[in-house]
Amino acid sequence: MFSLPQIKDLFRQYVLLQLYTDWPPENVKPADSGDANKALLAKRYHTAALPFYVIIKPTKKGFVTVAKYDEGKINSVEHFAEFLEKNLPKE
Repeated sequence: MFSLPQIKDLFRQYVLLQLYTDWPPENVKPADSGDANKALLAKRYHTAALPFYVIIKPTKKGFVTVAKYDEGKINSVEHFAEFLEKNLPKE
């Protein structure tokens, strides 16, 4: 899914982040533990669902949530592309 040209083109317009809730790859040194990240996910978004996709915007005081992808697992390329397109960062 993420290697499809349509999705790759949309992703290029975002800064992509990953929140590891278990074990990160060996080459990644996370700032917090998986348990701390699970707690953050539960507190901020009231979910433990994985996968979980959210678009956030940085602010001077942290970040704000722009949009959440409601389906969790991506079942439709078109629906996920629409989610990305309609929430593109404003210039």
